[in-house]
Amino acid sequence: MKKMKEYFDDEAVEHDNLFLKDMEMTEFYDEVERTLEQYKNKSSVLVLGCGSGLEIERLKFPCNVVGVDISDKMLEVLKKKKLYDGVELTTVCGSFLDLDFEESHYDIVLSCYALHHFNSEQKLNLYKKIYTSLRNGGVFVNGDTIAVSKDEENELMTKAVQLYEDENMPFASLHVDVPFCWEHEKEVLENAGFLRVDLVKEWQNTKLYKCEK
Repeated sequence: MKKMKEYFDDEAVEHDNLFLKDMEMTEFYDEVERTLEQYKNKSSVLVLGCGSGLEIERLKFPCNVVGVDISDKMLEVLKKKKLYDGVELTTVCGSFLDLDFEESHYDIVLSCYALHHFNSEQKLNLYKKIYTSLRNGGVFVNGDTIAVSKDEENELMTKAVQLYEDENMPFASLHVDVPFCWEHEKEVLENAGFLRVDLVKEWQNTKLYKCEK
């Protein structure tokens, strides 16, 4: 079981091929692009767990983007890409669990397949930070793995808790998937301050949703 940074450092070079070819995720990123295009205010964007920037490549409008990722190798791949001419990119290497976000600064906070490694307390604290970082009328758009049931979530969480206890390591320091079921995900978002959670589209194990402040 690899540490989080080690896992994504090792995956960096092949990440795009894995998602777009092996996992056939082009339709997912098409939907992300369509969702973002509908918003009038989108000059300032925060991308959490941006990796190699597959979602940043879908920003086809002028904006200032801050991309955060724990893997410097992923960010190296991102920096070599040709982005839309109006996109001004700043990268931050670090864990967004530990970083502070600017308050009332962003029109959009975006994340794709990055938030399914955390427990309830970590997610709640992160979603509160996201809520606070958004301007009034801003939107949080997240596409991520979702457990099919509460039973599946509980089973995965129980195994993860035991693993971290056995390894004497903090939760989310290893690449271990603990997706929430949809009902729990919405509950945590609402507890963080989002009054409305709208499902944009769903696939077999993935949901894309948006929450406006």
